[in-house]
Amino acid sequence: MTIRIAIVDDHPMVTDGLDAALQTIDDLAVVAHGSSVADARDLLARDDIDVALLDVRLDDGNGIQALAERGPRLRPGVLVISSFKTSQYVAASARFGAAGFLLKTAPLVTLVDAIRDVAAGRSIFTQDQLRSGFITLTPRERDIVRLAMAGFSNKEIGARLTMSPKTVETRLTGLYERYGITNGRIELSQRAADEGWLDIEPPAPVGAAPGTAD
Repeated sequence: MTIRIAIVDDHPMVTDGLDAALQTIDDLAVVAHGSSVADARDLLARDDIDVALLDVRLDDGNGIQALAERGPRLRPGVLVISSFKTSQYVAASARFGAAGFLLKTAPLVTLVDAIRDVAAGRSIFTQDQLRSGFITLTPRERDIVRLAMAGFSNKEIGARLTMSPKTVETRLTGLYERYGITNGRIELSQRAADEGWLDIEPPAPVGAAPGTAD
């Protein structure tokens, strides 16, 4: 049986290379392409695709965002592929329903084996990958982290978010304690940037109004 594949990637050289390589495998057929989050949303809702190869960083956003918004659905199976071995991306892929996460540097034989496993309904996450913790922030925490990363003081953050500087300090201290940060906002900002804390917006709980969680 032929495995029907969709590729979502905004780099033409990557897409062309994958397309050419996969078309040489007898039981694989690339049947669709996308290059944006909007394309990813459409492709992840199709029933005529067996496996979607989903890039993370797209021109208009984060591919995993489309996966998170899709909700529980078995087909197409999703294999996240990325140039970045970012713990938040790996954890988000597992949390939001992907069957695996591979770096784009993986050998073709590894990719082909992974596609066949995903098409068969199997997960290819390793135990180390599954131990990656997904960083979950409330909307207010996301705002505070974003402003802290931009270099604003507690007073400036408070003025923008209508809270006291003391409250901002308390919120930041809570984040330091929760995530084992010992060097204050410098380490917080570095980790948030390196690990992609703000790259994926978790879907709001069913029945909750957007932006109401604190």
